[in-house]
Amino acid sequence: MSNLLEYICERYFDGDTEGIKEYSIATDVFRRPQSFDQATDSIVRVEVFRLRKKLREFYDGEGADQAIEIVVATGHYRPEFIDRIPQGRLQDELPDSMLGAEQANSEVREGSLIPEADPAASQDATVLTGDLVVPRSKHSFRRMGLLAGGVLLAIAAASAWWWSHRSRDASANRAQLASASFASPLASGPEVRIRCGYARPIFKDGEGNVWTGDHYFTGGFATELPDQHIARTRNHELYLTERTGVFSYKIPLAPGIYELRLHFAETTYSPTSTLGGGENSRVFDMRLNGRPLLSQFDIVSDAGANTADVRVFQDVTPDKDGYLHLDFSGVLGMPIINAIEIVPGVPHSLRPIRMVAQNSFFVDKSGNLWMPDTYFSSGQLAADKVVVGGTAEPGLYAGERYGNFTYALPVDEGSYKMTLYFSEKYWGSEVSKKGGVGSRVFDVLCNGVALTRRLDITKEAGSGRALVKTYHGLRPNAQGKLIVSFVPDVNYASVDAVELEEETP
Repeated sequence: MSNLLEYICERYFDGDTEGIKEYSIATDVFRRPQSFDQATDSIVRVEVFRLRKKLREFYDGEGADQAIEIVVATGHYRPEFIDRIPQGRLQDELPDSMLGAEQANSEVREGSLIPEADPAASQDATVLTGDLVVPRSKHSFRRMGLLAGGVLLAIAAASAWWWSHRSRDASANRAQLASASFASPLASGPEVRIRCGYARPIFKDGEGNVWTGDHYFTGGFATELPDQHIARTRNHELYLTERTGVFSYKIPLAPGIYELRLHFAETTYSPTSTLGGGENSRVFDMRLNGRPLLSQFDIVSDAGANTADVRVFQDVTPDKDGYLHLDFSGVLGMPIINAIEIVPGVPHSLRPIRMVAQNSFFVDKSGNLWMPDTYFSSGQLAADKVVVGGTAEPGLYAGERYGNFTYALPVDEGSYKMTLYFSEKYWGSEVSKKGGVGSRVFDVLCNGVALTRRLDITKEAGSGRALVKTYHGLRPNAQGKLIVSFVPDVNYASVDAVELEEETP
């Protein structure tokens, strides 16, 4: 990411903004071959997505007093350099000499700063909130220097000292703002991930998320478990430590709306254990900020033994004292928890789940990040070298999960829209050179209710062509899950990508 940020900034400074494109970034920064195909390889979109996130974290944290903010807006890869100067200190003309860093930073600290402007806003718009006017890069800027600093995961967060001639007064800026329209911002802000019972300071999962070791707890004791298979997760190690006993967590949290994800796995009681199958062996209660959250909770009843069980809750806020309080008390046996995840939420809505049946990330043309699929039980991944037609997003169809398999998608109460992406890349294609219509037929069910019977991808779309199915009004079961089952009729079932969004009332 350091090389990526340096590359796009240097090309910008050299006046080669038209050259900052996906192909050139792929070949120059990530050493992809000249045959690079952005339709099937989303390395640039994935890494730029991560870069945007790290820049936001930097300017929300240790870089909060920087006078200049670097933004890479959604939809392109060009950097923008945004002044973060209080309105009262704007001048029609700044002196040619560069302000000292100490003076510039003190000016910013004295003003009222706003959160990051929506990157989807018009490039030429002027953003104005409270006491801060942020001119976009429409004016001619002077290059005064590029400062690079370390950010999480070795990102170089550069700050460029740029100053411009401003010919418009504040009233004109306000008029321009009034006529501008802005898209709704995505949830952003601090993320808290705690691996419970973990003695080391940091754990990094397979998706690149960083979890801290166990802290903010009172009571209980840490347990480290032997290596073993945990179903329905790509990160089984997350479930090999736990906090056990009667305990509580008091987690400091900034004001806001969050999504809370609790991770459990029952590894002590199972059908192969001498302690019994686990039914009614461990039952406990959990309270959030003094109010019941989970009552008579039994992990085996919820998900089964040796299986990752994720419970999700939306519209979570810190208590009046600025902490999130989680209290665990036993009914039968001792409570346990493996991990706690707190991420910025969307009011009255769950964050979308987007997964591709691949081992790598994918970023679509709208800037949405698709994760490698998880929450699955059974099935195999395959990646036949077939470019799928009939779609603007062939990268969504680069892989598939096939077999007799299910996904257990964790959700809160509500109504959900699920979109499934299919393509037939084997039967009737150049890969198999045999079969066709009738070679793959299967059913799709949600929580035991049939969504589609005898689905034949080739019959509906043709071999090597995209097929999209959307289902509305899906509601979770008592365990807070949408269990999506793919049941073979002829040969194995198959799916390429899964997208889940909460529907507004």
